Amino acid sequence: MAHPAAQERQALSEALRGVAADAPTLCEGWDARDLAVHIVVRDSRPDLLSGERLPVVGGRARAALEELKRTDYQTLVDRVAAGPPRWSPTRLRAVDNLANTVEFYVHTEDVLRAQQDFDPNHRRDIRPDVRAQLWKQGAQGLFLLAARSQHQRITFISPHHGAVTRGRTTDPLCVIQGPPEENVLWAFGRRGVAAVDLTAL
Repeated sequence: MAHPAAQERQALSEALRGVAADAPTLCEGWDARDLAVHIVVRDSRPDLLSGERLPVVGGRARAALEELKRTDYQTLVDRVAAGPPRWSPTRLRAVDNLANTVEFYVHTEDVLRAQQDFDPNHRRDIRPDVRAQLWKQGAQGLFLLAARSQHQRITFISPHHGAVTRGRTTDPLCVIQGPPEENVLWAFGRRGVAAVDLTAL
């Protein structure tokens, strides 16, 4: 059975294959091609993530990024599905889960939930081990970052997974309740599409 990050990589690849290169996503300013390029860069050219802004090497980094953007869309999606090269630390299951489970889950939903035919009443099923990984990573850091960015003390509640409170005690409290994956979407900034119940106290 595939581990959580591998499962979500497959889901992301299928979501990208199901739309055109210029299909919208929830990432502002990005279409499906841009999102695919982003994953390929994370996988195999992490130097390009910030290299284009560096002196001396910036020009070469920008040229490499532009070449990637001109790559055939289906070829890009195939590279997303194939995963990182052999030298990448994310070839290790534990590193992959930590680095990519949340990333791939959120970007899969960025593709699916941006389409006109998306039905919020028929969201995809999330495997229990993926849910557990999303909740773990949310509780370990993502929920705290969200609370600080909102200047709120937030209690995240998820059935069968528990509750965690993050933020400063001096900030106003709110409660967000939903499945782990929806809590993660909310915390990751996808608040308009996250299926959570929010109560300000």
